[in-house]
Amino acid sequence: MATGSTFGNLFGGGGKGTLCIDIGSNSVKFVKMEGGRVTDYGFKEIGEAFDVPSILRELVKDYKPGEVFSFVSGPSVSLRQAPFPKMNRRELKDAILLRLEKYSPFTLDEAILDFKTLGPVREAGAIKDNVMVVAARKDIVSDHISTLRKAGLEPTGISVIPFALQAAVKKFGKVRPDETVCLLDIGAEFTDMVFMKGERLDLARTITTAGNAVTEAMTVAITTEEGQLALDAYDAENLKRKYGLPSEDDADRLPSGIMVKRLATLQRPALERFVAEVNRSIDYYRREFGETKIDRLLLCGGTAAMKGLREYIQSNLGVPAEMFDPFKEFGLYKKATAPEDEVGYRLVTALGLLYDHASVDLLPGEMKTGKFVARDVRLAIAGGVLWVGLLVFIYIVLTGWSQASVMQVNRLKRDLKATEDANKEYFALEGQIKEMEAKQRSLTGVVGEEIVSVPVLAAVTRMIPANIQLNSLVLTGQKTVKLTGVVSSEPFLLDIDLSQFMIDLEGSPGFQQVQLVSKSRSTLQGEAVLEFEIQCVTE
Repeated sequence: MATGSTFGNLFGGGGKGTLCIDIGSNSVKFVKMEGGRVTDYGFKEIGEAFDVPSILRELVKDYKPGEVFSFVSGPSVSLRQAPFPKMNRRELKDAILLRLEKYSPFTLDEAILDFKTLGPVREAGAIKDNVMVVAARKDIVSDHISTLRKAGLEPTGISVIPFALQAAVKKFGKVRPDETVCLLDIGAEFTDMVFMKGERLDLARTITTAGNAVTEAMTVAITTEEGQLALDAYDAENLKRKYGLPSEDDADRLPSGIMVKRLATLQRPALERFVAEVNRSIDYYRREFGETKIDRLLLCGGTAAMKGLREYIQSNLGVPAEMFDPFKEFGLYKKATAPEDEVGYRLVTALGLLYDHASVDLLPGEMKTGKFVARDVRLAIAGGVLWVGLLVFIYIVLTGWSQASVMQVNRLKRDLKATEDANKEYFALEGQIKEMEAKQRSLTGVVGEEIVSVPVLAAVTRMIPANIQLNSLVLTGQKTVKLTGVVSSEPFLLDIDLSQFMIDLEGSPGFQQVQLVSKSRSTLQGEAVLEFEIQCVTE
């Protein structure tokens, strides 16, 4: 029994299955998967105590997952989309970093950055890549990880909401390839929107009007025919959940005697603002992506279940709207679940995270490295345990053969000595050849085929940055200049610094037609450097 447990820890890290967690402003949700199927789920309101780690421990109980995925959201997370020419991932990263202030409100020192190519997009008649750049403040990510760890959970990956919503629609939305769908995840503080063409994510936006805005609007005091209606936030939230958006012909009355339909008067400004913001996003999507219409609206999130809201959205936007509850449509609820406990529409983001937690990963770099190191250590230990018996056997066999092999070993030593002598002669000859080649190059310089121009060297020296070391400058044919050197800097800035030097060289009055002949990464005294060769023409 103990042995089996040991091997389980070696290969699986002591846990099993995947746990996805959604920590919202008002509630904590989770979905658990084992063996490719959903085995557990749930949520709990945060309340005034706001002790999220305790809520997580209560929800998860003694379950030890093999993987834990979550996401960060809110104003400290930036999602910006931009078209880029087609390029590989390394070139794309360099292009983003070169103009980071355009794609992120945070600097590289204060944020964790990742990006994802969503698909093709047309700009000025050209087909480019639609790239989403994700930046999250390091302190927010650190706080999120700390919350999970206080609950005894070690995160495997940190993502963002749009990719989880896209994955949920792809898996459970029954979207046709030619269909355009907009999903609205209406929470307490924010409404997250994703626009999809078929299964492809085109656009993600976040608007700040959601459930709390409706509750806040209901706290404005008004005078009605039945008397004054003045609600505090607690009563407003409870009445919103009980009555939703009342219809004009609702004849029910509140305990105070005021007609229930008066609540709609309070709610209307927030709801009108919500619909206007959604409509602006739809117009933007149609204009930028060339779509004539939105075929369907899918609604999820806690506020989406507000009575009358679906009909209000459908009527005002003129687009068919439906509740998106994958648990109900695909039979994921536990047996004998009561209708009032069918809250799958609140778990859509956590559910989608099961199917896409790798599009972006905002885990700090040291945690990513540690994750792979831990995996490699486990594999190495397991390999050692499995191979130890074989190694013992080999040792015994070799010990038995050792006496019979003494003569053969001595003969091999003699052959090795002869080979070393031959190698010495070869390397001596190679040194003589290199010396002769060096003398030949020196003679070529003397007779004038390649002449180093002092004025050109002086001009380059004045422009070259401190972190670029020039190895050689050769003027050939009186016009063509070849430069070789080494760039030293942070690894992700090497290509950027070289590009900036070439731009400065091209912009100077003495040089033109600056071209990069070659570049290669290497190490110098343990640090990453970029070796290069540049060719240009002097005026």
